[in-house]
Amino acid sequence: MSILRDLERQKKAIESEIKRLEEKIALYQEELPRLTERLAEIEEVIEHVRQLPRYKQNDTTDSVSQKE
Repeated sequence: MSILRDLERQKKAIESEIKRLEEKIALYQEELPRLTERLAEIEEVIEHVRQLPRYKQNDTTDSVSQKE
């Protein structure tokens, strides 16, 4: 195989990889605002729950026991 052919193959592979990464970046950029908004919502709920009397007393308790 000639050096030129090998370089052309490498060029196409790199171009393909760049395109794939650009597509992933675009998807992540679309997803990021949604995830950020969901995070803010969860943080608000956490703060609300922390204000409830039951959780103020048991601040270190991660789970609530359930009757089976």
